[in-house]
Parts: sequence; C-alpha cells; structure tokens
Amino acid sequence: MIANDPGTSSLPTNLSATVFSGVLLVVAYSVADVLVRTNRKRRLMGEAALHDGQVGYVRTLLSVLEPSVVAWTVVPIALLATLQAMVSQGLFTGGNSIDRLSAVTFAGIALLLVRNRLAGLVSDWASRMDARFLRSNLRALHAAATVVILVAISILGALAIEVPSNDAIKSLPARYFLLEVAIILLVVVTAYFLSLGHGAGPAIVVVACLVVGVAEYFVVLFRNSAITFSDLHALGTAAEVSSGYTFTLTDDVMVAATYAMVAYVLAGYLVPWAPARRDVPWWRRRGATNLAAAAVACAATLALVLVPNYRTAFGVNISYWDSVASYKQYGFLPSFVMGVREAQIRRPADYSESRAKRLEKSYAAKFDAQNNTDARKAAEQQFAQTKPTVIAVMNETFSDMSVFEDIKAAGYDGPQYLKYGLTDSLQQGALDVSVRGGGTCNSEFEFLTGISMGFVPANVFPYQTYSLGRVDNLARQFKGLGYHTVALHPNLGTNWNRNMAYRELGFDRFLDIDSFPKDAPTLHAGVRDSVTYDKVIDLVEKSDGPQFILDVTMQNHGGYNLRNTPADILTGYNVDGAGNNDDLNEYLSVIGASDEDLRAFVERLRAIGKPVVLVFFGDHQPGISPAYNDASYPGEAEPGHSARTYQTRYVIWANYDVAGRDQLATDATVSASNLGATLMNAIGAPLSRYQKAELFSTTVVPRISSLGYQASDGTWHVMSDAQGAEEKDLADLRTMFYYEFGSRV
Repeated sequence: MIANDPGTSSLPTNLSATVFSGVLLVVAYSVADVLVRTNRKRRLMGEAALHDGQVGYVRTLLSVLEPSVVAWTVVPIALLATLQAMVSQGLFTGGNSIDRLSAVTFAGIALLLVRNRLAGLVSDWASRMDARFLRSNLRALHAAATVVILVAISILGALAIEVPSNDAIKSLPARYFLLEVAIILLVVVTAYFLSLGHGAGPAIVVVACLVVGVAEYFVVLFRNSAITFSDLHALGTAAEVSSGYTFTLTDDVMVAATYAMVAYVLAGYLVPWAPARRDVPWWRRRGATNLAAAAVACAATLALVLVPNYRTAFGVNISYWDSVASYKQYGFLPSFVMGVREAQIRRPADYSESRAKRLEKSYAAKFDAQNNTDARKAAEQQFAQTKPTVIAVMNETFSDMSVFEDIKAAGYDGPQYLKYGLTDSLQQGALDVSVRGGGTCNSEFEFLTGISMGFVPANVFPYQTYSLGRVDNLARQFKGLGYHTVALHPNLGTNWNRNMAYRELGFDRFLDIDSFPKDAPTLHAGVRDSVTYDKVIDLVEKSDGPQFILDVTMQNHGGYNLRNTPADILTGYNVDGAGNNDDLNEYLSVIGASDEDLRAFVERLRAIGKPVVLVFFGDHQPGISPAYNDASYPGEAEPGHSARTYQTRYVIWANYDVAGRDQLATDATVSASNLGATLMNAIGAPLSRYQKAELFSTTVVPRISSLGYQASDGTWHVMSDAQGAEEKDLADLRTMFYYEFGSRV
C-alpha cells in the first residue's frame, strides 16, 4: 500500500501547474496526432489527394479523429481541477500525497492518450515475431490480459472504498477483503460486458468506488456512524444539511484517489478483440454475446449478495451500537450487504393477529389494574373537559454532555434551565434514544408512534423506508380527540421525507422553511429556536380549539467546526485527553442558547391564558460524544458503554395544575418510544391498548432502544441475551410490534 508522508507539500502551485500541464498535454497531443495521421493518410491516397483540395483535407482529418481517446482524459482532468479548487480553499490537511496523486494522474493522462499507438506497436511487433506460439495465441493472451486488468481494477476499487475511513485496513482479515473484492469483481465484469468489452463500464465502477469511499469518510467524520442502506434514501436530506459541515480532505483520501486513478487508467486499456470482418460493425456482431455474459455476471453478483447468510457463512457480525468499528473489522461492502439483508421486518415465528390482540388486551388490563386510582380518574376527567393544547418540541442535538466525567470535571453541569429550572414540571429526566450523531427522524418516529427502533431492522429510517399511512401515532390519536394537528420545521420539507411522512401520519398541516421569514434570525446551523417558538405561540394564540403541535428545530445541527458562534455566548471549557475543545465549546454554546430560548418560551406559555402542555426532548447526542465517553469510561463492556452516548433529556410540563399530579419535577428515565405514552398518561389523556401495554412492560424491561434492552438491575444487554421474564416480555412486545407496525407497512 502507498505510505503517507506528512511532510510539507508545495501546494497549491504544483497542483495548479499539473492541471494546466494536463490540459496542455491533451490539446497538444491531440492536435499533433491528428495532423500526423491525416498527413500520413493523405500520402497513402496518392494522386487523389492532390485534386480534392481543402475540402478533402478536412474530410480526411475528420476521418482520423479519435474522440474516445480524448474523452478518457476528461475524468482525470476534472479530478485535478476539483482538487485544485479544494486546495485553494484550504480544504486539504495532508502532506505530499496530493503531489503523488497529481503525478500519477498526469502520467495516466499521457498513457491514455497513447493507448491506441501502444496497441498498434504491440500488434505490429507480434506480427513480426518468429514465435509461432505468440502469433497463434494472441486472442488467448488478450483474454488473459483482460482478466488480469479486471482483477486489478477490483482490488484497487476495494482499496478506494476502504482507505479513506478504515485506519485498520492493514489488520482487515484477508477473507473479508477478498469477499469485498469478489463483490466488486462481479460488478466490474457485469459492467465490462454491458459496455460490450470496452473499459467504460469498469471505469464507472471505479469512480463509484471512490465516491463511496469518500462518502463513508465524511459520514464517519460528521456522524460517527457508517453508511447504511437507509442512507441511500436520505441523500436529499444529506444534501440539504451539508452546508453545516466543512468538507476537509486528508492524505488517506488522496491515497484512495490514487488507487482509483490507477484503476481508471487500466480500464482505459480494456478494448475488445478486433473483429475479423470489417464490413460488419462490432457492436452488431458482439451485442448478444456480451449482453448474455452480462446477465450471467449480474446473476452471480445477486447470488453472492443475496444467497449466503453473511453471519453464518462468512462470520460477519455487525455491532450496531458501533457500526464504524464493525465496518473496519469486516470491510465496507460485507458490512453494508449484511445490513441490507437484515433490513427486512421478520414476522415472529408464532405470530397471529388474534394472539397479538389478546396480548395487547392482557397487558392493557394489567396496566388498568395498576392505575385504577382516584388521581388517574381525576386527570382523565380534567383532560376531557379542558383539552389542553399539546406542544412537542424535538430540539436538534439537545443533550447533557455532563454525563461524561471528563467534561463534568472541567466544570460543565449541563443545560441549567432544563435540568434545574423547571421545578414545577410533571416529569423530567434522561431519555434513551436509538440514534447518535444523526438520524433525527428515528427519535421523532419513536416518540410519535411508540414503536421502538429496537424491533425495527437496524440502521433503517422508517420515514424513508416504509409507508406509514396505517400506523397509529400521536397525530392521528389527537385528531380522533378533536384536535387540529400541525408540524413545523425550519428547513426544507423534503428533509427526512417529512413532507410525505407527515401526510401519511395524519398531520393536518406542515409548516416548512417557506413558512418562516426569509430574514429570520439564525444561529450556528439554521433558524434560531426562538423563531420557531414565536411561530408556535402564534398558532396557539390564533386558534380557538385544541392543537397538537410538533416543533422540530434546526439551530443546533452539526457540525461543530463552523467557528461562527458569537463571542458573547461562546464557552471556554478545557477538557484534556479527548476530542477537540473548540468543537466541544461550539456545541455547548449553542445548547446554552437553546436552554435560554426554552426559558423564555416557557415564561410566555405561563402567561398565554390557555391550558398548554409542553413536552421538550433532544433527538440525539452530537457525533463528538463517543470520544469523551471512551476517555471517561475506558474498558466498559458493550452495550452499556455506548448506552451513555444514546441518551438525551426530556421534560413534560403544563401551565395549569394537572389533577392528581404533584408537579414536583419527578425524575424518571424513559425510552423515546415510551415518551408519547408517558405524556398521555401524565396529563390524563386516553391511552390506546398498545400504549398501555408498552407502559406496563416497563415493569419488567424498563427501557428498549436500538442498542438492546435495559434489565431491571440497570444493566444493558443485546436482545438475544434475554432470559426468563425479560425474554417473555420482549417476545410479547415483538409480537405486538409486528401487529401495530410490521403488518401495516
């Protein structure tokens, strides 16, 4: 593998010169080559060339043009130009790897330009050789060379995928790397035959490998998780929020691009065996054969991807609480394929709809027996008479980083108002979520539907993947109680497919970025929280009836290296041994601003003159949190160790006295999937059977998330570890989950 020299690079001067030289080489060679071959052909025409004049010369010139040769140089020159633009903006942090890439690219351009000349020289040399074997086996040698090139392209493509993000590639077991190469090889062979024996198809695969590798690098960098199948559905969302990140290239990315460039040049030397009959176009003679071969190669690709069980056949065992480590251990493509294979919702072996309904009825009856109290009855009666407006605020990346010992030791004690200021709340505490560093929509999904991501296939985004029109949720539940339902989000409506998902979930109205003033105040990554609260207040004041309002904020979205935080709110905590203090303080500063905006919002709700309930919660921790978790608590067993990074905070508060409740800020940790039911129970709202069942199940299994489940003793376990009462409770919940969700999407 190519080693990286972190020494000083002479950029951007050398790169600029290489780009210019590459373009100049293409132009100069093309002009000279065309003129030389035109004149040679004119000489061979003899007397006829003397009488056709300039028109004949132009006709001859056009006949010798080889636009395909020049076309092969477009990608290398475009790559150099892109690198030049990024380097000039200070977006490269490496050493001389980019000089090496420039040299390889320049050499590649030269080799591509002389491809046909080299092929002609080799052919002429072979025809003059005395060796009968060589002359009689040229076709077999051509086939052997083609196979070698296709294999080399596949190996280089695998390196282009792995090198940018996998710093453990040298310890990647050979069987997983070979599995990755095999997958790429079958795709390359399919593309080769689809392009009728030319290198265009394999070249496209090479470019795709590099794009995937660079994309994985940025996803790991910004989100601290690997690319999954659902991310393909979220490309639009990724593009919409990308302005909040700084895309900086490293030596590893340059090395991967170098591998890809070598593979691209090799693809340029893939040409079909010349047809014997010149009077029949080669594509007509070889089309059927190549397409048949492509179909066979495609079938082999699908067989390798879909038939074997990657867990049992190859030992690929993904850890979904640390997907980055798993992808490094097993390779990108084996891990990705494994994730795709496990994305299907499996029907429980003993499932039947009647059994699921009986379980729900049984669990709901146990809940009713536990909660058949005067306090609960008073709350139910009050809710029926009052019908308060219910406001749910899911605050972007809002969490309490003081859960990490090193940060707490530096003097940080979390968002003060949320933790200590709402002393009259109904309930508050830690919230266990199923995502970290991104995947906002899954926390939103769990809150609205009560469906735990612990039962949904790993790394799936339901908003993007499933049709939710038949799934019960809070919006539909409140509509059934006579409420008007509104969702608002100060970003594009297509973000996480919300414009479609909200319609399917039953919201009456969705206010996206177009509903906010063009000059709305912003902070960090978007419209300020306070602006969304102004919109909520306006909705409450102008409505005569009860509303359910979902406010999904944007202000605190990553990344945290924008360096755009106003000096008057910028914190200055210094945490030794982990992470980047500048990034940490940028994050803590905007969380502090959110905390203050929440304080002002609550005070306005106190005085609004209408009964209002507020549930406020964070969707996930920032992608920077694992570094502090690892530094503060080294050596902890999983999944308990990672569970700390999958936790935010919530509060349920009302601006009126809720019957039967003390409103003394009861502290309780809940799962995001239970938060909706917890809210409804706290204010005396009617509960569905499923909501009652999931609340009662917490007496056996307190919390469930994508990590697994928490036992009654506080320890976290993967689902397969459950035994006894916990195993039965989880099996019952899975059956009810399939009835409520799996059978309806």
